Amino acid sequence: MLIGHRFERTAQGDLYIHSRNVVQSLVVLVIGAVAFVLPMAFAVFVMVDGASLMAEVDPLSALLMVLLWLLIPALGLLLVVYTGVHETLVLSRVDGEGKRLTRNFFGRRERVQSVFRIEAAKSLELRRLPQAGRARTQLWLILRDGTAQRLTTDNVPVVPGSQRTDVWLRELADYLGVALPTEVVEGAAPVVKVPYRPTPAPSSGKAVRAARQRREKGDAAAPEPTEKLGVPARALLTLLGAFFAVLELTNVMSLVPAIFTGRLRVSGFRTGSTTFYWAEQPLSFSFNLLVGVAEGVIVGFIAWGCLRVAIHGRMSSKA
Repeated sequence: MLIGHRFERTAQGDLYIHSRNVVQSLVVLVIGAVAFVLPMAFAVFVMVDGASLMAEVDPLSALLMVLLWLLIPALGLLLVVYTGVHETLVLSRVDGEGKRLTRNFFGRRERVQSVFRIEAAKSLELRRLPQAGRARTQLWLILRDGTAQRLTTDNVPVVPGSQRTDVWLRELADYLGVALPTEVVEGAAPVVKVPYRPTPAPSSGKAVRAARQRREKGDAAAPEPTEKLGVPARALLTLLGAFFAVLELTNVMSLVPAIFTGRLRVSGFRTGSTTFYWAEQPLSFSFNLLVGVAEGVIVGFIAWGCLRVAIHGRMSSKA
């Protein structure tokens, strides 16, 4: 089974739906492997034939190149280790809730993507946008209070009429005790209310007082939820921020002298290297200078954001 679902019933009566997409997993594996092989091949090339070529490169460009070749395998490692390619939908009548779990390529690093109620299930609804294809269909669980929860996985598409989708829909409808959806509704996604967030009741006196103060001040005064980052994620953000910081520095080193000398050199992938002179082309010189300043502001903002998150180790997470 390259793409499909595997159903599992536990002794407690829970339903586990394991979604599997071998093609997607292989793509992740190949990209991750290529991300490691490319820098190694480049390093071998530099040691064998490219030593004289690297000697002609200025220090900032050389540092930028080194950071880039370190960043490529880091991104490949992020893709393989941190991307949730395996998905599991857990439905429990005992707890009255469902969960969407994801695991990485190796089946580890389990993360809870969403938690929702199922004890008041009203219906299942297949819905897609008017111009979307069959594979863009989404399955929604509609509760009696109007709350909607998407049940479609990210790795296995819903194709109405296919055997894989029909078996999946029958298992869900039978477990939830609702009617099997027979038609696809054309239109936007249903309105989703405030998501269900199960939280344990506070037990300590300090926690009780904090909860009471939050209720008195209202939901608007509640602190913004944040996600604590691990050491690998912070290291990757540090590397990414350093890359953009060096890129910003090279941009500044080319723009600042141009303001005083009236000579601006611009490089492009298709046009190559072009030099603009203030005395000969004031409009082109000013336009490219403003474009360079705008690029510098954007790159600097990205670099600062990456380094700030890496230093604090926390990222705002809005579910």
